[in-house]
Amino acid sequence: MNLSKLFSDRRRWLLYGALPLAFGLLLVAFYFSSNELLQTLASPAMQREFGLIENLQNLILLGAIALCWRTAREVESSPAWAWRLASLFCLLLLLEEIDWGDHYWSLMTGFERPEGEHFNLHNQGDINRYLKKVVDIGFAVFFVLLPLFRERVPLWLRALTPDPHSVLTLLGGVIVSQLAHGLEDAAWPNNGSLFNNISEFRETFTYFIGLYYLSELAERQRAA
Repeated sequence: MNLSKLFSDRRRWLLYGALPLAFGLLLVAFYFSSNELLQTLASPAMQREFGLIENLQNLILLGAIALCWRTAREVESSPAWAWRLASLFCLLLLLEEIDWGDHYWSLMTGFERPEGEHFNLHNQGDINRYLKKVVDIGFAVFFVLLPLFRERVPLWLRALTPDPHSVLTLLGGVIVSQLAHGLEDAAWPNNGSLFNNISEFRETFTYFIGLYYLSELAERQRAA
């Protein structure tokens, strides 16, 4: 990776680095403020799923679904099925994120699940803990190491290699995550809605980098 070239592209530096970092820092500032309104905007005490943190993730996933579906309609028939599968995968992620609509149903009906019980799959047992480890390792290999050694991999894999600026998004996620964990450990003022779920801040960066990668592939597909 040519580091001088990486940091000379201001547009991509802003898109991959500054934009996600700004969103992440703003949400951390809201959640750990002593202002009840700002804390509620970030993550309401009654239900964190209705806050900006969760809904920013949902918006990113909706954008990914729309991107994949549109690309499937634009490309030739051969790779179109792959884009439709990607759109379906993003839809499943969105449904998992919104607990398959369970918290909306709870709001309308007043039904509340027992504490610790979840309707979605990724919060069952230790699935989420192991899933985070797999994602962390996979992202480090795919979005950091692969761009570094792009010239040494087969041509078919080179075509799937992410933009090296992806490392900026990952770095932003680490910064925001460490900051949020540090503030929580220091008992900085918050409403407790993200207790044991402070990783939601870094999860936003996971979806950012996924959307960026799909956009890269779509651009390459149109240029082919």
